[in-house]
Amino acid sequence: MIKGCAQITCIVLTSLALPAAAMDFSAQGNDSKTLTAVSATGNVVWDDAERLDRYLSRVGRRRNTAVYFDSPGGSLGGGIRLGEYLRRNRIKAVVEGGGMCASACALAFLGGTDRTGARWMSSTTTSRLGFHAFRNGDGSRLDDTDRTQQIVGEMLEYGHTVNAPMEIFVRTFQTASDDMYWFSTAECLSLGIKVWDMERGCFVGSAKCAGASPASGPGRPEPRSAARFVERYYSLLKHVPYAQTWAMLSPEMRRRVGFDSYVGWWDGKVDRVTASEIRALSDERVQARLSYRMKSGKHACSVDTFELGRAGRSWQFLSQSSRGCP
Repeated sequence: MIKGCAQITCIVLTSLALPAAAMDFSAQGNDSKTLTAVSATGNVVWDDAERLDRYLSRVGRRRNTAVYFDSPGGSLGGGIRLGEYLRRNRIKAVVEGGGMCASACALAFLGGTDRTGARWMSSTTTSRLGFHAFRNGDGSRLDDTDRTQQIVGEMLEYGHTVNAPMEIFVRTFQTASDDMYWFSTAECLSLGIKVWDMERGCFVGSAKCAGASPASGPGRPEPRSAARFVERYYSLLKHVPYAQTWAMLSPEMRRRVGFDSYVGWWDGKVDRVTASEIRALSDERVQARLSYRMKSGKHACSVDTFELGRAGRSWQFLSQSSRGCP
């Protein structure tokens, strides 16, 4: 199957044509004496399976191994090869809490397998798992009928290899390449995908979850969740359609800023932004150091303070203030 994937090296499954930066593998917070927990962030590229293998060889594997994904997508072939690697090496697949696993990442996710060889995939109540049709690496549609049929055949063969539900591929092929189908909690559960309730601290539908209380108290998320939301916002900027990050602002903040002004800044003036030193000042206030590389070639830096408010089980930006970096 890996040889067959050579036909799809230039096909992407992602919400936007992405830079070719490879996925980053590092230790995830749930790492323990019995679990090798791997954080997998960034774009899916062709050789991610080999890179993950090298990482695991370096850190070692314990009784269980799980990869926690947070990725907008990337190389279709890379996603398939990574999913095959998970299946072959009996590695669980998880969508990071508050993160997303879309397109090529979602294909890789389908390879999640426990140490007994059974399918094992898990999302959360604050995560998003999305699928859509493939397209060329430059973002254009694939119009070659023979090549399309070959790629569809390889994707279905992969689905058979990892024992994935056919409903997922039906949704994949039904959803346009410039759109995304996000699976609901109910749909995930119906497809055999576990869903961890981030507030109640248990798997949805389990006996424990039926009687559990919210982990952080009703309406009171942990401060680190707000910081994670800010971190995620800046990791998405420049990599997904701006409508997606725009939706993370409160309605009042969107009215103040204006969408044209928002896109004019991020798309017209900023080449790259990096958020670092992210920390919670209180339950609803987060501070971060922002480093900009402008399209003019200049660099800028600011320390920003964000006021956030609860939006269902997630957050939204209410306001932002800035000062120069020390």
